Amino acid sequence: MRLRVVVAVLWTIVILVLCWTPQTLLPVNERTTSLTQKIHLDKFVHAGIFTVFTVLWLRTRPAGKTSYLWILLAGTALAAITEAVQNLPIINREGEFEDAMADFAGVLFGFPLFHWIEQKLREWNISK
Repeated sequence: MRLRVVVAVLWTIVILVLCWTPQTLLPVNERTTSLTQKIHLDKFVHAGIFTVFTVLWLRTRPAGKTSYLWILLAGTALAAITEAVQNLPIINREGEFEDAMADFAGVLFGFPLFHWIEQKLREWNISK
């Protein structure tokens, strides 16, 4: 298995672990309103995690509309599933539509970021 695929799979697993860690094991209480929640730092974290997801998976595939569509669909599905599962009693987290939208925004932002990274790698003559 290529290293890029391994890294992308590991990042996807990290997302699942982060999103599906039960409330009782978290060092912070999601139900309280903190300063970071007031400034929506959580949404930027969600978007960033899914931006990395998109870039890593795009680096594993040959460029093309089909690859882009599959990664878009996979990222969207992962965003929806992670938020839905957070509402299960065993997880006892706050699955939120707004978090899923931040995840989706991160997926979308990953596409232009991927192209920018690829352009910079070519300019610096760093091979794939």
